[in-house]
Amino acid sequence: MSIDWSRKDARTTADTGGVGGGARALRRYGIVIPSGASFGSVTLPDGRLLAYADYGPPSGTPILYCHGFPSCSLEAGLLAPVLAAEGARIIAPDRPGYGRSSPLKGRTLRSFADDVAVLLDTLGLGSVAVVGVSGGGPYALSLLAHMPQRVTRSALVGALGPPEALRACRDDLFPLVRGALHLADLGPVLAPLVAWPVTRFLRLRGRLRLGARLASAADCEVLADPAVLDVLVAAQYEGMRRGAQAAVQDLLLYVRPWDFSLAEISSECALWQGAADRIVPARMALEIAALLPRARPHLIEGEGHYSLPIRYRTTIIRDVIGQGDRS
Repeated sequence: MSIDWSRKDARTTADTGGVGGGARALRRYGIVIPSGASFGSVTLPDGRLLAYADYGPPSGTPILYCHGFPSCSLEAGLLAPVLAAEGARIIAPDRPGYGRSSPLKGRTLRSFADDVAVLLDTLGLGSVAVVGVSGGGPYALSLLAHMPQRVTRSALVGALGPPEALRACRDDLFPLVRGALHLADLGPVLAPLVAWPVTRFLRLRGRLRLGARLASAADCEVLADPAVLDVLVAAQYEGMRRGAQAAVQDLLLYVRPWDFSLAEISSECALWQGAADRIVPARMALEIAALLPRARPHLIEGEGHYSLPIRYRTTIIRDVIGQGDRS
């Protein structure tokens, strides 16, 4: 497969406090800027910057994209090629400490929802659809719980669930994730021990290739395409440009008690899961579905962790913007 990302008509904003950094990051890693992409940031009430990438036509149905772990908003560019045809727009913020966003000591799942509310207000968006991929799943669920009036529809894609789901699936998780979660589960005193190996492992391209060899056949096929692998590598490098602290925060947030319960979420949520996923096992989606009052699971045979959001991106986007019945 090949992704055609043309430089023509690419939109970028001026660099003020990191606003244009997203475009420079793509060029730095030799990646062509998706047509129509722009990069910006908003100043939060406490003075922090929340950076974001904006893909697709400005008039498109807005989707708030929660990136994976550890990554940044560049990851969402993999969905850019299909947005115009589907009439969709993606706004992808960098979580605090990732990419161009300011770090936040003691951040929580709730604080992410508060940051997103400011972003939506600044962009003049009353409501959005929400997509959470992999490690972005908990943050997408936080939006559903803490700002339900601003979420129209939602989808989790190969997503991590709450601590009870992680414990139920621990033996089936990818070894790196299983080991890191085990360390993080022991408490914040071990965070410095987690930071260094996480940084070293996840910032090396060769390590990602090793992970690909340990993943499913479908994942290996997708990652063999440089247009996909290069974006994922760039998203990891750029996401961890400040170091591993944001990744450590994520690990601790994943395994500690959350500040909300999935039982509180009243809206419907689609769960997209590859049956051949060896990073986040299919059982995870079943555990999440059992906890959500209105889950709509889709188990896709033969697809893995990376292949599912690429090969089914049109289907997922159509579903989350309410166009799932289109032929």
